[in-house]
Amino acid sequence: MADSSQTVYQKVVDHCRQTAVMSSISSVLGWDERTQLPAAAGEHRADQMTLLSGMIHERNTDPRLGDWLSQLAESPLAADKHSDTGTTIRQLRRDYDKATRLPKSLVEELTRTAILGQQAWEKARAADDFGLFRPLLTKTIGLKQQQADALGFSECRYDALLDEFEPGEKTTNIRRVLSGLREELVPLVAAIANSKRKAPVDLLAREFSAARQNEFGRAAAARIGFDFQRGRLDTTSHPFCSQMGPHDVRITTRYDERFFPSAFFGILHEAGHGLYEQGLRPEMWGLPPGQAVSLGIHESQSRMWENLVGRSRAFWQYFFPQAQQAFPASLGKVSKRTK
Repeated sequence: MADSSQTVYQKVVDHCRQTAVMSSISSVLGWDERTQLPAAAGEHRADQMTLLSGMIHERNTDPRLGDWLSQLAESPLAADKHSDTGTTIRQLRRDYDKATRLPKSLVEELTRTAILGQQAWEKARAADDFGLFRPLLTKTIGLKQQQADALGFSECRYDALLDEFEPGEKTTNIRRVLSGLREELVPLVAAIANSKRKAPVDLLAREFSAARQNEFGRAAAARIGFDFQRGRLDTTSHPFCSQMGPHDVRITTRYDERFFPSAFFGILHEAGHGLYEQGLRPEMWGLPPGQAVSLGIHESQSRMWENLVGRSRAFWQYFFPQAQQAFPASLGKVSKRTK
């Protein structure tokens, strides 16, 4: 007798959550690579993550998963496409169809090149030598072109890659949106630059110890809601946010002791990402309803906290006295402007 829809659905759930555990292991390795990894260990880390990416790809393209999803497509569980089960079945089918177009060898090489490329970028940045990064950047572009060709596209090659971050979006529409923004923003920026009123930005370039910035940044992140019982803050060469599991979200920043905004607004930005991840439903972890819907939505949250909230007058009415206490030598005698 054929399995019931509920039994098949549970097989899908179990399979996907096991795959998610493997992906979370890769996330931990990726976080460690960018925060703690010894400089000479890059090749081995690339081997580790390449092996994992191949194993994960095998699970994502397992023919059993495809069969289960086909059985569920016309079942009552898929009738409401916006329900938890309907969303899971619909989105997993979409992901499965895309994954099966990619050769395992290409997935593995993309992972290896990304890890080695990150290592090369950090060396190039430190040495201010783009030539150290150019070969791996060129290789990455070639691999991404192969990926786009394997996935397929109707108009622009980048559409195949854009879909990974913003499902269903097209380059033509992005170009239209950005062109409209450019028409408004370029004159606005020019007007600000040419204004006779100048902000006292020199005070942001005073001495701000990294240790004090860390304490102040952590306090601000916690105040806007980032839960440090389910997350942490670390230092890296370029800020990022990683979700390792339903109760493990890690954010990073980098410190410049002569420029306060770099680390602080980086923390607010990544905390915004982290708040989104911490707000996802933990009981749905490993399934589409427990995942971020798109990079655009993710970035809207980080930018909201960084810019709309973090750069607002109301925010600094509250936080500036605390900043003065944290950095008395640099800000203690600075007065707030009320106009």
